[in-house]
Amino acid sequence: MMDPVSQITSYLQRMRDGDPVAAAAMLPLLYDELRGIAGRLLRSAPAHTLQATALVHEAWLKIAQANGGQPQFADRVHFLAVAAKAMRQILLNHARDRRAQKRGGGAQRVPLDEFLDVVEAETGDVVALDELLQQLAAANPRQAQVVELRVFGGMSIEEVAAALGTGLTTVKADWRFARAFLVSQLRPDADD
Repeated sequence: MMDPVSQITSYLQRMRDGDPVAAAAMLPLLYDELRGIAGRLLRSAPAHTLQATALVHEAWLKIAQANGGQPQFADRVHFLAVAAKAMRQILLNHARDRRAQKRGGGAQRVPLDEFLDVVEAETGDVVALDELLQQLAAANPRQAQVVELRVFGGMSIEEVAAALGTGLTTVKADWRFARAFLVSQLRPDADD
């Protein structure tokens, strides 16, 4: 019997080859990891109306609809990175919709994971982080990807390096620089 990682790799290959049942067969193998990502995103937002299960299902549908139904994933880490990004986009759209429904522009805050306590303390919402990530991506897309995978994907430095195909030293440097950039944008008067 194949180990789960090998099974997932096999299902991803079958998906690339057009097997219509491969995705459904793969979901149970990844479901706990996907719920873990969703749980990390929602953990510090008890008033948020989305539940982890709903977030996983919405992300799954979003991924299935991408690329004309023919998703191309290199491996499990790549798939999880795409899923984390899809969840981030869903939360961002949800936060924007809630903001648009409120009068006077007041938004329901969606606190972030503990990776960026500064962001939560200073802005506290996904929309503000997305705006900062867009600024960072304009200057250095890879550093923005590192933040996205670490914060929204809950990935370790090693997993980010594997997902991006870069070395650990590069990812560590990108992570340090990106955090410094976010802090400088959130606290322009900070000494460090």
